Amino acid sequence: MAAPLQSQIMNVLPRRLLASLWASQETRLSLNSFFYITFNIKQPLVTTQSFLCEELPIRYSHILRLISTLSPDQLQTPMIRHVAHRYLHDMCTLLHPSLRHTSDRAFTDLIRKLRTRQAANLILTGSGTTAASTSAALMDHINTVGLGIQFLTEQHQGGGEIIKEDGQVQTVKPVAIAMQAVEDARQLVASCLGRDVPAISIQEQPNLSLTFIPHVLHRMIFETTLITLRARILEQQQQEAYDNSNFSSSSWRTFFQRTFHPKTAQQPIQLSIFGGPTSVGFRLTSPSALLPNDLKHDVPRDPLGIPTCTSVLGRTTQVDNRLYDDAIELEHQDVGWHVWSGWRATKTLASHWGGNLDVVSVDGLGSTMYLALDRDISLLERYPSKRILNCSAYHLLHHHRRTSAIAASNINGTLSLQAAEDQLSAFLNAISSQQELSSPARKDDMYHHVSLSAAVAAAVGHA
Repeated sequence: MAAPLQSQIMNVLPRRLLASLWASQETRLSLNSFFYITFNIKQPLVTTQSFLCEELPIRYSHILRLISTLSPDQLQTPMIRHVAHRYLHDMCTLLHPSLRHTSDRAFTDLIRKLRTRQAANLILTGSGTTAASTSAALMDHINTVGLGIQFLTEQHQGGGEIIKEDGQVQTVKPVAIAMQAVEDARQLVASCLGRDVPAISIQEQPNLSLTFIPHVLHRMIFETTLITLRARILEQQQQEAYDNSNFSSSSWRTFFQRTFHPKTAQQPIQLSIFGGPTSVGFRLTSPSALLPNDLKHDVPRDPLGIPTCTSVLGRTTQVDNRLYDDAIELEHQDVGWHVWSGWRATKTLASHWGGNLDVVSVDGLGSTMYLALDRDISLLERYPSKRILNCSAYHLLHHHRRTSAIAASNINGTLSLQAAEDQLSAFLNAISSQQELSSPARKDDMYHHVSLSAAVAAAVGHA
């Protein structure tokens, strides 16, 4: 009986090659890295085929290093194993030697599929870590690396035959983008809830400009407006319930607001946009406190709270048999859009290029969200530190009683190749089922060890 595809991938790829990626350092980028020297004429170096084939496997391996932080029991869950095998499969595809010489169109099509699968992987990882009550910091780090991958693949697509103007780094008008984002958020809430949506007044500083990616700025304002409107509408519903019932059936929160802050019900939501020499700021104030669950990691949801990617979350039923190439089907579900919904994802978007998104929310007093974007486009992207990456395998190695490997891992320094091999082996063992560990190697698997090209071709052929 043929071994599962994920077993073939882990067997055919040389462990030393994967370990070198595991220990490699990423290439830190900035917004300046994505500028076109001449619009639509010369492609930035960081979006070329050769750079992506080298950089993406490294970033995939760093996500696996972060996933290895999970406990051995969590690593054995179908959802996490599915994600880990997917990353190994995509690394296998990117390492194919002939990929560097394929046509631009074929390579762009592949990147589009990988980008969609990467978005689905992030949704699955977020669901798996949330269910396991894992710390929010881990998911923040995974999202940070994942966002860097999304930017790289998106900018490559923007440099292809179809130019997405709102996806390129350029000089933008923050006020115009913010006004459109607010209107889009209000329309979405109105269509989902079927009721009047509170108005949002906008105070602007004229003639503001910023070098940024238009759709990213739109998304940050859109998401913050969305959760503000949800909280405001919920409080209005509670207010209406109070007006139509006696005191005993109303909430203490509503009673406190009506007693001590009777004017808050008439206060509007306000968005202020202003700029200085080093940054551009956005302040969104509301008389209603934000909902606590909206500030936590969660699966993507619509304004009603219904998950928007249920089919993605159900794609682990046959992970032990094969990995499906479902990128085309997932594209129709806008997975690439949904993955960055919610407060935590928006906070990652803001901080990636040196910005900051923060909130102060108090019941009965309201909420204030502040977004600051730095004007310096040479700031390097945010990325988990070496200490965080090197600490990731500590518990995994300890569980497998590899004390020598723990001692060899220098937490504050560069990870040695031997330590990387030990960490990688422990991780692959942790995500392998007992059936995979006991499966005898086939003759063609031994041959695949010799030729990486044949190995990747075999893996892709089974997909």
